[in-house]
Amino acid sequence: FILQGLRGSGFAFVTARGTVVKMVLRPNERRIVSTGCLVGMDASVRYNVVSTGGLGNMLMSGEGVFHTQLTGPGTIWLESQDLSRLYKVFNKM
Repeated sequence: FILQGLRGSGFAFVTARGTVVKMVLRPNERRIVSTGCLVGMDASVRYNVVSTGGLGNMLMSGEGVFHTQLTGPGTIWLESQDLSRLYKVFNKM
């Protein structure tokens, strides 16, 4: 996962898998999401990496060791399926 920034005017083409959901966060409103599901966010949104919790959650949930905490105000865009989950689906076929 690489965090990149876009600035300026014009168009940018961004890829995502599944459905892209736009959410507007109020000031200090928080969302915790799987890191691979983050497509984009406003510069005003605070980004923080947090632990998934106890050892059981880390090993058994399938979500990994870390999540992304996003704190408003601002707009975030999330995708419904991250690349690792999509890869697992295709490997089962």
